[in-house]
Amino acid sequence: MKIDIDKALKQRVILLSGDEYVPRARALRMILEKASGGDDFDLETLVADSSGPIQWFASAGTAPFLSPRRTVVVRNLLRSDAHKEFGFESLPDSALVVLVADEEAGDSERQRKFESARKAWEKSASAAGAAVLTFNVDPKELITAIKQEAEALGKKINDRAAETLRDMTGGSLSRAQEEIEKLALYVGHEQQIREQDVREAAVASPEWNVFRLVDAITRADAGEALRQIRVMVGNNTRVDDVALRSILPTLTTQFRLLWQARICVEAKVQVYSIPAEIAAQFPEKPNLAREPEWKQKRIMFSAQSLTFSALARCLQAMADSDARLKGLLPSFSSIDTLERLALEMIESVRPAA
Repeated sequence: MKIDIDKALKQRVILLSGDEYVPRARALRMILEKASGGDDFDLETLVADSSGPIQWFASAGTAPFLSPRRTVVVRNLLRSDAHKEFGFESLPDSALVVLVADEEAGDSERQRKFESARKAWEKSASAAGAAVLTFNVDPKELITAIKQEAEALGKKINDRAAETLRDMTGGSLSRAQEEIEKLALYVGHEQQIREQDVREAAVASPEWNVFRLVDAITRADAGEALRQIRVMVGNNTRVDDVALRSILPTLTTQFRLLWQARICVEAKVQVYSIPAEIAAQFPEKPNLAREPEWKQKRIMFSAQSLTFSALARCLQAMADSDARLKGLLPSFSSIDTLERLALEMIESVRPAA
């Protein structure tokens, strides 16, 4: 992820986009330091859904007083659809508008809208001549990036520990960068960050706990499955909210991917060389063929011991649990519903005696 800040600053408009929020925030700090000359007098921050391009460019077009450039930062860009009318030909050379496509919260439908808005802004800004800096990371380069982050903090991390950190942070470089900073403090004077350190100190993403739950289910390990349910629920008093918002959607996604992996297993094909006639059976999302390689390997491994009938029973158990949590089927409590789900799924995948 090589970004040339000096080259970008030659433009009057810069768009900061992409999925990785930590390097995006670092780039924004560097841009502001170089553009403002260390003075905030000629810096203004606006929010995209309560302002528009006319206001952005009018403010940026004001002559700077103490700084080399008059800088306007526009946050939460994806809330605006002003890319349809985007253009900045009248801006003076002393103006700088920095558009920041911040990450936004919301369900899958809102996330799809934000992703469409991101692509539209990138296309529009690029066509208008803006500098577009996209902060994404190639999954194949993630381990190297984690090692580089550790080295920047004076620490070393081996492949196994870096892979565990990648898995625990859901393949997000930004999450891994945040955890590396904490791990560097955790190991103290030690130069090496070990896998055990990662497991003890790193905060896992919900997806990681679901991976652990799925693994426990496929191994018919009831004790570990119930423990993972308790970990995911944590101290939340509204268990039904956590289950409906996070646990069930993520678990359902994993089993839909397992279904696709089972198709590959039975067809005796590798996930990196799926024939077109098989790929056509996969939905747009989730799509096993588009998942990172590390996640594909994990899912393919789990699918080896499953059958379509077992997967179908698991998906039905999840649908029933969803209905229980919503009061459409009888249940004792929300945590009871989740624990019952784990045990039903284990029974579904357990080989016949």
